[in-house]
Parts: sequence; structure tokens; C-alpha cells
Amino acid sequence: DHMLIVSANHFESIFREHRKAINLRKILKVIVKENSYFFQSQKEISKEKIYSIPHKFRMMLLRILSNSISILGLKRSTISFVAKSFIGNNLKALHIYSAKKSSSTTLLTDDLSKLEELRKNGFLAFKLNSFRAVWKLAFSKIVIQDQGNFTEPLTKLSPRQKSIQMWHGIPLKRMNRLANYTYDYLISPSDYVNETSLADVVVARKHLDYGYPRNDLLLKKHEEHDLLLCDRKLYELAKQRFRTDKKILVYMPTHRESATSIAGYSKQDLIPLDLESLDHSLDSLSCTLILKLHPFVKQFQEKHIPSKGFRNVYFHSTDGDIYPLLKYTDILITDYSSIFFDFLLLNRPIIFFDYDFKEYSSNMGGFVYDYEKMTPGPKVKNQGQLLEAIGKQLSNEDEFHQTRFSLCQKLFTHQDANSSQRIFDNLISDIDRN
Repeated sequence: DHMLIVSANHFESIFREHRKAINLRKILKVIVKENSYFFQSQKEISKEKIYSIPHKFRMMLLRILSNSISILGLKRSTISFVAKSFIGNNLKALHIYSAKKSSSTTLLTDDLSKLEELRKNGFLAFKLNSFRAVWKLAFSKIVIQDQGNFTEPLTKLSPRQKSIQMWHGIPLKRMNRLANYTYDYLISPSDYVNETSLADVVVARKHLDYGYPRNDLLLKKHEEHDLLLCDRKLYELAKQRFRTDKKILVYMPTHRESATSIAGYSKQDLIPLDLESLDHSLDSLSCTLILKLHPFVKQFQEKHIPSKGFRNVYFHSTDGDIYPLLKYTDILITDYSSIFFDFLLLNRPIIFFDYDFKEYSSNMGGFVYDYEKMTPGPKVKNQGQLLEAIGKQLSNEDEFHQTRFSLCQKLFTHQDANSSQRIFDNLISDIDRN
């Protein structure tokens, strides 16, 4: 009788896909606020669309400019990196490398705080959805993303312009096919990953196993700009304590659609740990735990961090870049996040805190890969088991060393710090030949 759309991030794309087949009066937008659901009618949705008229004008202008530049044969030299909502690790890493090689490199984002940080460090960056951004996109010889939630401007570009999708990790959970745009190039860590997962998610003309730029940060000696958007205090803390008796643990849970759809859910839902008790236990284990939550739950982290903090538990910014810090991490704790695949390159212990395995796998329709075979580490369901698993790893009881190594060989064609260089040399600097 009605279609309810509950999605803070993808409402517009879902709405556009169904508006022609379903009576608009039957489509309701669901907004979750203060633990309650509010239904937005077509009339209210239409009001929102009035405010979107300037955006539609910019998109029309982008189409006209892009095609006019091609028809007139004007030279394009801009390399545009596009980041909506937050700046991903792959995007940041490749952007920094590209900016060092070409002064025509620019970044477009709606994350204003990160925009200012990039500018202060000498990088060319502009506000996404501005007329300046439209001009930059129209004159871009190549547009690069590592997300899939901002494809509309790409559809307005000239066929002579190229696009690269780096995505944001090897998918473990099932995902719908993103068929609303065909990229020229999709970057992945191996042909195996392309063939078994990514090719079913992202549509591209060519699939290339050049590796993820963010993984360069796990393996290289860091330069000053590599630490942009990273929490410097936590980075220095990890670097100082790495390979000492005071071990560094990083906990990175994945995004849960079911959690972020209930604004105001409890701290226990956000982080299924008794942090005060855990802080005390970590003291006796001589460990420091750094929590890095998903950017989509940024507002909830700010709500639940105690003002006094903890002795052994720290929070990394949700929309910051933690990859430089991972180089100095002794044990990774995660669940279904693609972060653990990248961490295989370091062949260090991984603990899988999959406390909601049945619920999560059911909500996501299962996994792309066999979960047990692709997760080389102990599986724990509660805080007690987690502490026990940490204790075993600290006692050098690492039974998964060879399994991690074998899986890494399968997933990563290149196990070096040269992914950004491969992408730049083969696609960006010589794009006209491709």
C-alpha cells in the first residue's frame, strides 16, 4: 500500500529509482529522531526538492560545460578527487601522492573541517556542490572516488573524461550491485577479489589489481603529509609504545544499518563493552585500546564519550584516517569490517568480536565469502572472551599466523608500498593514452 524509505544516506537514489513506478503519494520518507519515527509525506518531500533547485541548476551547468569543452577541443588538465560525507583513506592517500606529482590535483568535499585542514597544509581543495567545484569537474581529465554515494555529477560529464573508482575495501558482507554508473576503471588488490566480489558490486569497463593506496601507509616510512587527518596524539602514543611491553590494540567495528536507524540507541548498542571495567582489565594486561568507530555513527560517539576519559581506552575521530596508526598496532579487534583484510599485510594477530553474528548475517543476507575460512583469528562473543583472547595473543599463542599469510597471498597481488605510484603512473599521468 505504501513504500517507506528509511535511509539517511541513500534516500535520493532510492526515490529516483522508484518514483516512476509508484504513485508519489504512496512514497513516504522515514526520519528517525530522538528514538522516534517521523513520516514525511510527498508534500513535505516536494518542499525539500524546492531547496534542491540550485543543485539541479549546477548539474545542468556541469553537463553543458563538460560537453562544450569537449566540442571546442579545450585542454583538460585537472585531476579531481571527490569525497562526499567523509574523506576515505584510499582517496586521501592517492590524493596526497598525486598532489606531489601534479599541481593540477584538487579535492572536492563537503566535509568543511577537513577541507580547511587540507588547505592549511597547502593542498588545493574546494567545497563540493559549489560553482567552483562544477568548474573543476568540467575541466577534469579524470575524476576519482572511493565511495559510491555521489555518482550524479559523473553522469553529467563528457565521454572524453575518465573516472576511477577505488572503493573502500574488500567486501565481506553482501552488497547490492551499484549499476547506476559505469566507471572507466575499478581498482582492487587482486584479480581474485575482482572476480569473486567487487565486479558484482561496482560496474566498470576495466578492473585493475593495482592495490589500495591506503595500504601504502601500513608498509612505508611515513612523511609529514601521510599523517593528515590522523589523530596525531594517538599516532605518537602508538608509535612510542609499539614493540614494547605496553601493547597497542585497535578496535574497529563495522557500520550496522540496524543501529544507526534508531537514533538515541544506548551506549551498549554502540559499543557492546563495559568500558570502565575494560579500562581496569587493560591496566593489568599493560595494553592501550584505541576505538575507531564508523563515520556514520559520529554523532553517537560524541554523545557517549565520558568527559573524564579513561586511563587505557582512547577514541580516534570517526572520520579521521587511522591507517598510519595501524602500522604501530600489535593486535586488531574487529568484526566484519574490511579493515582486517588490509591488516593481513602486516601478519599480526586479529580478534573477531562478532557478538551479533546471527543477527548481522541475517540482516545483510549472508556474506560474500565463507566467513569461517576468511576470518583468520579467534571469534569472541562477549567481553570476557575478548579479554581471554587478548591474553592468549600476549602470551604468543598465535595459531593463525600461517592462515593469515596464506590468505594474504590470495587477496593481494602486490604486497608493497607502491599502490599510489602504480595508479598514478598507469592511469592518471598517462590518461590520454588510455
